[in-house]
Amino acid sequence: MGRMNAKVLLVGSVPGTSVEDVFSVVEKGVGDLLGCVPDGEIGHRRIWINFLAWHTYQHHPDLEVLSRPLPVDPSDPKEWRRPGDDWVPQGYHDHWLFTARPGITKIRFKNLGYAEDAAKSYAIFKKMRAAGKFARDTRFQVALPLTESGIRPFLPNAKDFPIFWDAYEEAMRREIEAIADTIPPADLAVQWDICMEILAAAVGDGPNELFRWKGPDDPIVRYRRAIAALSPIVPEEAWLGFHLCYGDLGHRHFVEPQDLDLAVEMANIGVRAAGRSIDFHHVPVPRDRDDDAYFAPLKKLAIGDGRMFLGLVHHTGGKEATLKRVATAKRHLADFGVATECGFGRRPADQIPDLLAIHRAAAGAV
Repeated sequence: MGRMNAKVLLVGSVPGTSVEDVFSVVEKGVGDLLGCVPDGEIGHRRIWINFLAWHTYQHHPDLEVLSRPLPVDPSDPKEWRRPGDDWVPQGYHDHWLFTARPGITKIRFKNLGYAEDAAKSYAIFKKMRAAGKFARDTRFQVALPLTESGIRPFLPNAKDFPIFWDAYEEAMRREIEAIADTIPPADLAVQWDICMEILAAAVGDGPNELFRWKGPDDPIVRYRRAIAALSPIVPEEAWLGFHLCYGDLGHRHFVEPQDLDLAVEMANIGVRAAGRSIDFHHVPVPRDRDDDAYFAPLKKLAIGDGRMFLGLVHHTGGKEATLKRVATAKRHLADFGVATECGFGRRPADQIPDLLAIHRAAAGAV
């Protein structure tokens, strides 16, 4: 048995007006089923890596903004784009784009913004846990985009890729160290958000609307390199997990997974490459997949004591459809936790109590 044995994983984003609001909603719904708790990634972090474009990339003096998301059209409402959200993409076709200015071959990011937000949220988490809202051994969860996920969608040409890669990796090392300086490792769970890495492998590295050029080396080689470079920076006493994702902008995968074969392969590779223990893994299960063929690759899992969380909880179809996916999954993996496919911070807040109730039902059926 590993170190992380919770029944439910919250992948990251949760809608809320404040961190306190998120913690309160989560605690009431599934607080006793969690091993670690995210702060909901509210504010500018709710649209995942677009936080980096807004917070860091657009302000860098050595970078030129080539494109930014189109303004919000009040006549075409989208639940994840609100008035004033002109920094939020409409979809995969509507992204921030950057390039290094002429003559620039090396850049440095002062910070990425995650450590600062984590420190503020952890202080609130500590107070709520001390008040009995969460069990004493519940940890604070911080989700961080792995290297390619943090940079690839923002680059329209290949020449900037190594410049951004080196700068992001160096900045992320400092970010992790700052997080570990603020949050005791025994209280910390770090989650690598691994999306562009698995998508690049799934689509053969492009070209398409998200991957406009072929990257250097094979996508799996780049993934292994990123995991090996950054995972050892996370203190061993902290938990470390992998969230393998096929995208969720507008509740739509960039490409639909045919089955869990690639996700299982990348989980296995990540464990071998990390240079430290991996405590949990998360893989997606589309809402229309309750067939044995989708789950069959789970028999190839080689993740040691790491806890597997299957992202089979969906609001669509309610408890009945989710429990059907649980029943199929149990034929292929004896023990696992449950989660949604991705974070759900872009959902209407009034859906969340029902969604958490579905988590509870699914956890009880495993």
